[in-house]
Amino acid sequence: MNASKEQASARAKKEPRANHFVPQCWLAGFTETGQKDGRLWVTDLKRQKQWPSSPINTGHRRDFYRVSDEGIDPSGAEKMFSKIEDAVGPILKRLDSGQCGPRKDELEHLLLFMAIQWVRVPAFRPTLLAIADSFHRSKISEALESPASWTKMLKEAGISADDPAADYERMRVFEQSGEYTLSAEAGWYLLRGLQGTKTIFARLKERRWGTCLSQKGSFIGSDNPVAMDGPKGCKIGFKNAEIITYPVSRHVFLHGTHVPVKTPFVNQMFIAHKNTFVMLAADEQVYSAVPDFCWLDARGKYQTDWTLFSRKDYE
Repeated sequence: MNASKEQASARAKKEPRANHFVPQCWLAGFTETGQKDGRLWVTDLKRQKQWPSSPINTGHRRDFYRVSDEGIDPSGAEKMFSKIEDAVGPILKRLDSGQCGPRKDELEHLLLFMAIQWVRVPAFRPTLLAIADSFHRSKISEALESPASWTKMLKEAGISADDPAADYERMRVFEQSGEYTLSAEAGWYLLRGLQGTKTIFARLKERRWGTCLSQKGSFIGSDNPVAMDGPKGCKIGFKNAEIITYPVSRHVFLHGTHVPVKTPFVNQMFIAHKNTFVMLAADEQVYSAVPDFCWLDARGKYQTDWTLFSRKDYE
């Protein structure tokens, strides 16, 4: 028994606990050297702080992918992501060091990598939970339209109508109060997210992809790197977005549209415009090779002082 406990303890110590939601191989492209051991700057727009760091110490949360379901490897997701990163890492490095766009076969790998990256970041979880919450509220509301419909729903769910917690009147009062929320564990987010990557990948492949290059390496990345923009007043998704952008590294920036577009003239103003888009799409943090990266304020003025940035100005 003691030997088994010691073995379990040893396995637990070997399991990765700092789960990277933005891969180290991608973060390397925003360092000064382009290497995993290089230095990058983390700018936390939410907390209004900035500090120097490295890919290994950036973009992770403790046990973010850890699954507690019995019979499942608790670190299975982290190990799976590591294998994907091993495959796409050389592509990211070649594009950054060569300051070039991807070949056709490389683009397909990158698009799959983007689809997976979209569902593995913290910003994805509130979005998914909000969709599920809206769906379940609608279903509960429909079920509570009458005692008969409620009884039918209980039967379908395998819940006894005699259960005090399933009382119709009590549930009506509870539902009308609106004082309840859904919650989920990491396994639920991972499963739903990975199930959606096939559709996301297909939507990305439908687009025309172009590449913008910065010889100085002035592009920045964020903790929510796959960004979309589209018609005002509409909920933007992978299907109706007018443009989808993805900073591959500080030298390479991808953009996908429904129709072919001319390669734009890339100067510092253009780069600042793209960096602003990255900042607006960020959940909390942006990553850069220098602390004074460029961006445009709400009036279109070129800036290098990140402390002046405020999302409210763009509303």
